[in-house]
Amino acid sequence: MKNKPSSGVFFVVAAACTFALAGILIKLCTFSPQIINSLRCLFAGLLMGAYMKARGHRFTWKSAGTWLCALANFGMGLLFVMANKMTTAANAIVLQFTMPAFIILLQWIFWKKRPDRTAVIACVLSFAGILCFFLESLGGGHMAGDILALVSGILYAVLFLTKQIKGADFESGVLISFVISVFFGLPSVLAEPAAAWSGVNILLVAALGLVQQGLSYIFLNKGLDSVPPVTASLVSMVEPILNPVLVAIFYHETIGWISMIGAVIVLGSAAWYNAREAKSQG
Repeated sequence: MKNKPSSGVFFVVAAACTFALAGILIKLCTFSPQIINSLRCLFAGLLMGAYMKARGHRFTWKSAGTWLCALANFGMGLLFVMANKMTTAANAIVLQFTMPAFIILLQWIFWKKRPDRTAVIACVLSFAGILCFFLESLGGGHMAGDILALVSGILYAVLFLTKQIKGADFESGVLISFVISVFFGLPSVLAEPAAAWSGVNILLVAALGLVQQGLSYIFLNKGLDSVPPVTASLVSMVEPILNPVLVAIFYHETIGWISMIGAVIVLGSAAWYNAREAKSQG
């Protein structure tokens, strides 16, 4: 039974809010990015596996599309955690949200879907916003983190497009990515000094896995049962706004004025593009 449209929007908003916890939780945790990503995926994988079993969703791993989904989600998640440690939370989340521009480009390259004028304008504006971030990074020492966040955004676009590949199973792909992440970070976990294993750090990675990642995917999956993807993308703009706000309040991290301009351009162009798409499909 599908959700009503109103409840679907509620679930998408709930997903955006829980996803937005990433910045502050990653900043507060003193583990390395590899350990954070490994442990959060351990908790998220347990929750996702239980959710799939409860829904009777059959796990599948033989599709190439499912593995592409898994590898894209693994890379996106790890690079995003690394970016949060190396640049500001605002830079990391906004650069990841350049995803719509890369979806347009990748669809043009691999699906021969030529972008219309709206899509071209959105891409140009997004890349203008990206330029603002990198101009400020030259003097702020955040260049490496900004690059990782941007690559994370490209992989986010790949993840989104795996839904168009015949035979790809999104839930199974995400679950596989969690398993890959756990084993990838295992050497770092085993090498971590005992003094680093504080109760606070463990609570933070548990919250990242169970709430910020696991629960978010469940909310988003339920929301997409009744909300079109374009509408969901528009509603999800709550995340890149709330994420740096929480970090600014609880971690006292600020963003430079050039990056602020870039953020307005990137998020504004994404919101405008998604609104136009929603209108054309409505």
